[in-house]
Amino acid sequence: MQRRTFLKTSALGIAGASLFPEKLLAASPKSISLQLYSLRADMQKDPKGTVEAVGKIGYRQVEHAGYGAGKFYGMTPTEFKALLSANGLSMPSGHTALLPKHVDASGNFTDEWKKTVDDAATLGQRYVISPWIDVSMRKTADGLKKVTDLFNRAGELCQKSGMKFGYHNHDFEMGKVDGQVIYDLLLSNTDPKLVTLQMDVGWVVAGGSDPVAWFKKYPGRFELLHMRDVKPMAGHEHPVGVDLGDGVVKFEEILKMKKQAGAKIFVVEQEEYGTKTPLEAVTVDFQRISKMAI
Repeated sequence: MQRRTFLKTSALGIAGASLFPEKLLAASPKSISLQLYSLRADMQKDPKGTVEAVGKIGYRQVEHAGYGAGKFYGMTPTEFKALLSANGLSMPSGHTALLPKHVDASGNFTDEWKKTVDDAATLGQRYVISPWIDVSMRKTADGLKKVTDLFNRAGELCQKSGMKFGYHNHDFEMGKVDGQVIYDLLLSNTDPKLVTLQMDVGWVVAGGSDPVAWFKKYPGRFELLHMRDVKPMAGHEHPVGVDLGDGVVKFEEILKMKKQAGAKIFVVEQEEYGTKTPLEAVTVDFQRISKMAI
């Protein structure tokens, strides 16, 4: 992380203090996390400097999106855990897609997936989250039933290491397959003791649905929420990601229902930044979520 970049980000935080004077510089509640995909380019170029900057913003938890070949952003689980700890951070959840390649011809999990779970446990995760369902696996309701069976088995494997398996949605889950809403199929066919749903509220809204309606229909199933705001913009097929509070997501209504949802961890994610740098954007998001009724 270049000093100039960090100073610029710090200046943004100071400038924002006038907008959020009472809580801006307070320590982050332990329930607030940051999805590091928000800083994907920075994490690729300088993971150590970026993690340091995240800690200085005030975040106390992060969620990875950079695991592969047994390493987190090029570091072993022990090395990455030490880096997080040195910057006052922990990682209760992380994203690694459960894909067809992770199941062998006999239907058993491959050694690669078993190591994914083992490494997550070493890092101290409480949740192993898959953020995608391969297109080949979701063409029919029967295909999705096989997916949910796989999710339940993944939950059993995670449970052996004291963790829980989870699934993170996009917008396609609000659509239908064989006359049935995909999100309904995922929720109704997974065991709540083994599988949680990490609802990305921005994607739910982008898909034309209402997060609160899902909380009411499936209480307690959403232990993690991705706090992502979106806004329809001309020339874009999907609503565009914006700073928290600048879009159409009704966070106040969502947070009023957090207990019914079962929400324990609130993960900031922003994928588009307007004129800001990614670090500037997640700084503003931290300021704003720190004022919400988490």
